[in-house]
Amino acid sequence: MRTPPGPADGSPGPAGAAPGPADDASVLDDVFAGILGSVEEITDETVRKITEDESGYVENQLPPDLLRAVVRANIEAVLRAEAGGPDGGDETARWAGRVKAEHGVPLPALLHAFRLGGLEIWEWAIARAATGPQATALLRRSSGFWAVLDRFSTAATEAYRQVADDRERQQEAARRIMLLGVFEGTAEGTTRAAGLSRALGLPERAEFRVVAGELGPDGADPLPGIADRLAALSVPSVWTTELGERLGLLAPVGEADAAAALRALDRCAAGRVGVSRPFASPAAAPEALRQARIALACVPPSGAGVHRHGSAPVDALLAAHPASAAELAADVLGSLLATEDGGAALLDTLDAWFAADGSTAGAARRLHCHRNTVLYRLARIADLTGRTPTRPVDAAELHTALRARRLRP
Repeated sequence: MRTPPGPADGSPGPAGAAPGPADDASVLDDVFAGILGSVEEITDETVRKITEDESGYVENQLPPDLLRAVVRANIEAVLRAEAGGPDGGDETARWAGRVKAEHGVPLPALLHAFRLGGLEIWEWAIARAATGPQATALLRRSSGFWAVLDRFSTAATEAYRQVADDRERQQEAARRIMLLGVFEGTAEGTTRAAGLSRALGLPERAEFRVVAGELGPDGADPLPGIADRLAALSVPSVWTTELGERLGLLAPVGEADAAAALRALDRCAAGRVGVSRPFASPAAAPEALRQARIALACVPPSGAGVHRHGSAPVDALLAAHPASAAELAADVLGSLLATEDGGAALLDTLDAWFAADGSTAGAARRLHCHRNTVLYRLARIADLTGRTPTRPVDAAELHTALRARRLRP
């Protein structure tokens, strides 16, 4: 509630009393109320300055009549607030924020428009506050005036961001649906790669790659933070989560960006992740998704990491035909797996021997055991499987069966 005003003529009041806020209000209410009669002129001048200073209003399709209506409403609300009447300023400012967000006017341009309007009102107030008491009161009122303008600007910004956030959520949902259509090969315009890339926010020419990551048992992201990391590298990407998978379409431009993107995937991987071969058009995404899923299956179930399609052809072949791979492992290693410990020591020995390029001494070092132990176990493997590890054909079958076993225990 306002304190009863002092003398109406703007004099200091009782002898020795310094003017206060109530005195200033009494002196200035008439000033701002008088400016209300010139709101059309103030609006026209403010709109002129806005359109001259801010390209955002020209580049975006905000109708001139609507811009003028928004500016006039906010100028009038500020003047009513300064004149001591009900202003409804917060809702008026929120309307301005919504309108400008809906028409794509940048937020800095919105805030600049409020400052221009405030400066125009203040210039009119300075011109009208001609008397000494009014000029002095206006000087003391300056911080309060700009606080009112800041309140309006804050309300407009909140409304602007709400509209912008809603639009971003809608666009993200649309991109997700389109991305799924791209992966399924059903997206409208798949054959028009340039238009599809633009709709997804991706460059028209790039070394596209599809990424498939397996969600954790609790839905944990296998690539936490990857979108932000790629954005920091200026590598465009779009992502979605669907039926236990984290799927992404990457669009690095050039070999350097592609290498940086792959390094980012390696650093972020917290689960099993597969990456397709590069391809030139989104129309090839369905095949690339198949490759990425095969590559994912090349990472052992208990492991975590990134596997690139084509980097291990045998593993890819086994992952692409899991039933045949399981049959192969059972046929070749069945007798070995039926031993008391499930053949764990023998499998580890065979794995170490292959990793050491068939060197018994090298395998012993890897296993931290004596060379004779390795020789004994290799002989045992030959007895159980009927295949001698040192014979190339038998070694091929053993190695392939071992890889099948490692990929699908």
